[in-house]
Amino acid sequence: MDEDTLQTRYLIVIAAFLCALIIGYNAFYVPEAMNVTVAADSTSSGEEAYTPQAVSGLPPKEREMQSKAESRVGKVNINTATAQQLCELDGIGSVMSKRIIDYRQQKGKFKSIEELKNVSGIGEKTFAKLKDHITV
Repeated sequence: MDEDTLQTRYLIVIAAFLCALIIGYNAFYVPEAMNVTVAADSTSSGEEAYTPQAVSGLPPKEREMQSKAESRVGKVNINTATAQQLCELDGIGSVMSKRIIDYRQQKGKFKSIEELKNVSGIGEKTFAKLKDHITV
């Protein structure tokens, strides 16, 4: 082999090694990037305001528990809360949050937190878990 062919082969081997090194580094050593989701909140003017919310690299169940714990810092107003905000309450899932919103649309605003027990599926036990975390 002549000198040029040998140098070309060396360069190809070096390039392949560097590519493998970069791919291996990215696959095993680079920390996971933080995902950002966008949540839509309704404003009084009818427009949607977008608020970015960070999503951790936790498994879904642990992430749900963390968001529920964070939501307990302040009380949730059941007259103005979105379905997502209601879902963050302990004992309230997507179906129950839809029922609460449907009840609110049909009957009007809640006059007291005890009126929440009139929503189908919310009994004494669920209400007991919620009463310290909700307001009207």
